[in-house]
Amino acid sequence: MTGESVGSYLHQCRQQQGVALAALATRLCPLNVLAAIEQGQQSPSVAQLTQLYQQLRVERNQPLPQDYPIRRLPTFNRQLQSWWQKQAYEQLVANVAAGDVLHQLTTDTDRQAVLYYYGRSLAAIGDVEAAQLHLRAGLMFMTPQYPRVYRSLDLLLLAAENSVSGLTSADPDLSGFERAVTAIRQGRVRDAPENLTLVFYQYAQTLLNLNRPQAAIQSLREAIAWDKQQQTTYLLPDCYLLLTLALKMTQSERAAFFNLADQPE
Repeated sequence: MTGESVGSYLHQCRQQQGVALAALATRLCPLNVLAAIEQGQQSPSVAQLTQLYQQLRVERNQPLPQDYPIRRLPTFNRQLQSWWQKQAYEQLVANVAAGDVLHQLTTDTDRQAVLYYYGRSLAAIGDVEAAQLHLRAGLMFMTPQYPRVYRSLDLLLLAAENSVSGLTSADPDLSGFERAVTAIRQGRVRDAPENLTLVFYQYAQTLLNLNRPQAAIQSLREAIAWDKQQQTTYLLPDCYLLLTLALKMTQSERAAFFNLADQPE
């Protein structure tokens, strides 16, 4: 992955907005700098890319697609999906904690879905230990524990649990990520493949936190390629921004970002 990919994406966004290169440059930076970024001759900084997103009205952290990550839940749990889509994590956590939601579910898939929403929401509000506990509980409903073909929700749970473990340990177990990306690469997924960009994205986030930018870049390459293959776009801006950070972290900014001595991969 090079600056050219980021530049091509920015060029496409600018064309879609109908903004002239010169007009955009006058708001941000010299025309030759912006042209070099779009042509892949220069990689933007995180600050530059963030400013370009703002000027081009590119949304990050967009609401997730409806019924994400699972196509159906019982009617009485549609509110959970709505809170999740709107990123109203505290409301979702309070509802599940106060009620008897899990006991009302009739299938293991529905139990997994609620535990996924609940675990991810707990992590979002900072209760990482409880998040890890509930995400692991969701994985217990995966049948068999090592299937030949996975549901997308199984892989999202594997990635989410490893993502949370990366917040609680200096040397986290990444086997869940490896298991998930291997299944995706080998085509062993039976449903909703457009959701799986998130697996690669979360893996890259965790790798960056572990000061492994080269491995993160590889994961982000796969995330972007998967997003384009599945014709989804909601994570593309986030992937490109994280990629810009990872590319910079392969240079002198890596040590400053982590407040660590620069170390080889």
